Amino acid sequence: MNKKTTTWVWCSAVPLWWLIYLARKNPETVEVYYSRLFYPMVIQLHQSIMDHIPFSLGDMLYIGLILLLLRTLLKKISFWKVQPIHLLIDLGSFVIITLWIFHLSWGFNYQRLALNDQLKISIKYSKQDIENCIDQIIEKSNHWHNKIVLSDTLAVRFPFTKNEVADQVELYHPLGQQTIKKISKVKNSLLSLPLSYMGYAGYLNPFTLESQVNDKMPIMSLITTSLHEMSHQWGYASEKEANFIAYLSAIHSDNPHIKYAGYTFAFRYFFSELHNLDPDRAMEKLKRLNSGILKNFREVNDFWKQYDNPFEILLDKTYDGYLKANGQKSGIKSYNEMVGLVINYHKNEKPF
Repeated sequence: MNKKTTTWVWCSAVPLWWLIYLARKNPETVEVYYSRLFYPMVIQLHQSIMDHIPFSLGDMLYIGLILLLLRTLLKKISFWKVQPIHLLIDLGSFVIITLWIFHLSWGFNYQRLALNDQLKISIKYSKQDIENCIDQIIEKSNHWHNKIVLSDTLAVRFPFTKNEVADQVELYHPLGQQTIKKISKVKNSLLSLPLSYMGYAGYLNPFTLESQVNDKMPIMSLITTSLHEMSHQWGYASEKEANFIAYLSAIHSDNPHIKYAGYTFAFRYFFSELHNLDPDRAMEKLKRLNSGILKNFREVNDFWKQYDNPFEILLDKTYDGYLKANGQKSGIKSYNEMVGLVINYHKNEKPF
């Protein structure tokens, strides 16, 4: 990159910062002009290309960028002479260009109008609200478990393979409307093994707008993760909103196995929230679940345990910082905030 181009790139950081600042102050404007007008055109363009590529181009892009970055660093830094200023300038230019692409292709969705504001519901709740809702979730979880298996002691076995999950899931819009009519199927990540060690179930590539899932996970987790990542494709960047849409999509499915995955997915979050407030009460609720459901939970927990490593804490903190930098004040804890959406949705919109 020549000096003139580098200067222009660094100067462009000012209008980018200003756009992000304005977006955070005007979520209604972002909702109307970016999330509902501009972004649908962007993702349709992406999907017209990505749908013809059977593997994850986004994974290949990341692998290629890492190799390119390493090559550049090796060229810039000689063993005998280091020029840190030039290196920092070039790295800064790369970051600025990446941030421009990130925000224009998908990132401004972080600043859109909150889904609970669009639904006109609160996200606040009491301990009693959690208990009332978890009782309903337990009842539904046991109901669909009993529909699927012959005995309440048996774990559910899914009648489709991991590669068929993408064909089984479909999004449900809580507003009953959508500006994006079609969403591409999720793709199995080429980086599933590294994702497992990182503790990640999946991710949306904000540059190719492909949703990837860690196909090493048990199918029960693959179902809700697929719906979660597809919700991000839909333009819902907030983790609590993506979790909420994943839950609603699963329980509105005609497939009893997907319904089961949806209710048990919600139970885990509700149990975690209640356990933080009243561990004894939470354990009482847990005992009301069919023992077969607990076996499915154990399968998921055993999967993640085999990939435990000390670097996960660092990765979690990094991702927590990323979320906070993009306006999700609770950071990684925002996943759990879907509890407030579920409670108030069923209380004010549609009962269980």
